[in-house]
Amino acid sequence: MPSNNSFRRVGVGCWTGSVNGWAVEDKEVPLRVCRGELTVQRKSRAAYGPTNVEFKLSDSTSNIYLALAAVLASGLDGIVRSLKLRPPVNNNNRGNAANGSSSSDSDKLPSSLKESLNCLNQNQFIMGVMGKELFTSYLAVRREEDRVSSERTLDQEVFEALQNA
Repeated sequence: MPSNNSFRRVGVGCWTGSVNGWAVEDKEVPLRVCRGELTVQRKSRAAYGPTNVEFKLSDSTSNIYLALAAVLASGLDGIVRSLKLRPPVNNNNRGNAANGSSSSDSDKLPSSLKESLNCLNQNQFIMGVMGKELFTSYLAVRREEDRVSSERTLDQEVFEALQNA
């Protein structure tokens, strides 16, 4: 997520998720598989019509080309390396929603732009996808935006955005 404001809409109870994971028909995960209508019900298995996937960790402040490239490259990397899909998030491995904890700290999503940029800085795969020059420039610009944004209140951000619209 590309801005401090993006993180205001993420977390437990916000229908975007707070842990790294996916699930079927669960609005509290960042990657949601939405089934189509039930078309056939058999003893051993149900069949559903067309299915779609919702990716909820991108918003209108992102560069759609960079976001889509990262998602597609990550998916293709998983296919090429024959990686196994992690189990879906459920109530047993989601953690305690009351305090926002997950079953593992590595499963928690970053909770701020600064934290997210620190994670991105360590991601050699995405650096390879973007190229070192774009990756370095992107991080520098976003870090400066984080610095400036963290010095403002929400009201100041809204006022400035309306002035620039």
